Amino acid sequence: MGSELTFLAAFIAGLAGSLHCLGMCGGIAASLGMAGSVGTNARRGWLNALLYNVGRITSYAVIGAAAAGLVMALGIAVGRPDWGGLLRLVTAFILIAIGVQLAFNWAGLRRIEALGGRVWQHLAPLARRFMPPKTPLHALALGGLWGWLPCGLVYTMVLAASVSGNPINGAAIMIAFGLGTLPAMTGTSLMGQQAQRLRQHPAFRQLAGALLIFFGLWTAFFPLSSLMPGHGDHSHSHVQEVGQHQGHHDSGI
Repeated sequence: MGSELTFLAAFIAGLAGSLHCLGMCGGIAASLGMAGSVGTNARRGWLNALLYNVGRITSYAVIGAAAAGLVMALGIAVGRPDWGGLLRLVTAFILIAIGVQLAFNWAGLRRIEALGGRVWQHLAPLARRFMPPKTPLHALALGGLWGWLPCGLVYTMVLAASVSGNPINGAAIMIAFGLGTLPAMTGTSLMGQQAQRLRQHPAFRQLAGALLIFFGLWTAFFPLSSLMPGHGDHSHSHVQEVGQHQGHHDSGI
């Protein structure tokens, strides 16, 4: 249930946080739609918008898988028996932080955008070569590069993906997040600025933030409950009872 909950939380974060994506990627997405919004070029506009988002979400998946792989390798090297519980607590903290950002417009997570600034400095000149995209492959390449754009929300979800346990889960979390951003980004591509109307409904962001905070608290419950006094004694007594029962069984009693 934990993984499914994280995937759902990632989708909700993308759905509610896509308004921030509109500010960073909306201009490019809108230009893709406008380029093919008239006459026989309409199909190209749809295809460019689709491939741009496919490239963007694919880059998210690659980043998530790589981050999760690094953390998994670290866990193997450390060899702590409680590693899974620690990752679960980190996941809970990240979900709560994203929920606070969405519900209360907290800007703390945006500070991590600076972490990817140096990487983007090398990718930005390459991305500009595909602007505006002249072919569908250019749109796909542009989306793949634009997925690395410094974005606090994306990078925060990468942190959640990194502690998911393995590269497959890491990629799946980022894909779920990317799919959540798809309605707004596709709306921008195909319908111009109409998707901006979502900004008039702050209750949507507050509800999404509250859900993520709840998911985070639920995720933290089990690893924290294992640290409560008496839990370890109960587990130890249960092990002893099982051992005694097994001993009686072996003795024929």
